[in-house]
Order: sequence, then structure tokens, then C-alpha cells
Amino acid sequence: MKLRLLRSRRAFTLLEILIALVLLGVGVLGVSASATLVSRMVGDGSRLTLAATIATARLERLRAIPCASATSGTAITRGIEERWSVAALGPGLNALEVQLSVTYPLRTQFGTGPTRTQLFRGAIHCTDA
Repeated sequence: MKLRLLRSRRAFTLLEILIALVLLGVGVLGVSASATLVSRMVGDGSRLTLAATIATARLERLRAIPCASATSGTAITRGIEERWSVAALGPGLNALEVQLSVTYPLRTQFGTGPTRTQLFRGAIHCTDA
């Protein structure tokens, strides 16, 4: 009789198993929700990296031309709108100030969502003046 009583106490009850399954399910749902958020953040980061690369390329193109012919303008590159303005940095300074803004769309689960604008500023030293 004692042997039979000991065996029944070593096993889990149905209630303990159900509670463990509910806790496991809540944990799995939490991990999947955070994985979705992380995936969206990585996507936003890659679009920001692309926007910064486009802004850098525009600054390099402006640096490659003579300062006298550098003008303000707009362009769309790979779905990212870029606007730049060029102005003399100051009297007596042989440099141009360049302000770039890049606007890119954020993606949502339903497709393209709102847009985000990043601003970049830089200076170009003029050697042609």
C-alpha cells in the first residue's frame, strides 16, 4: 500500500500541467510580439542607412564640381526624396554650406506608411575660387 502511495505522489497533476502550458504559451506569445517589433526596427534602420548613404553621395557629387556651379536642387533616388541647398559659408571663407534633407517612407504591416525626414549639414571647401 505504501509503494502505491509513493508512486502517485511522484507524478504531476493535470492542473500543474495545464498551468505550465498556459505559462509557456504566454511566454511564446511575448517572444513573437517582440520579434515583430525588432523586425520592424531593423527595417527602419536599413531605410535610414540608405537615406544617409544617398545624402553622403549627394554631398560627394557637390564636392566634385566647382563651387561656382554648385546649386540647390531636389531629386528622387530609389524612392527617397532628397533636397539640398547650397550657400556661401561666410564672407572671407572659401567654403560652401550644404544642407541636405532626405525623406523616406516607413513601412507598416499594411504597406507603405508615414514618412520620416532626416536632415544633414556639411561644408565644402572650395579650391576653385
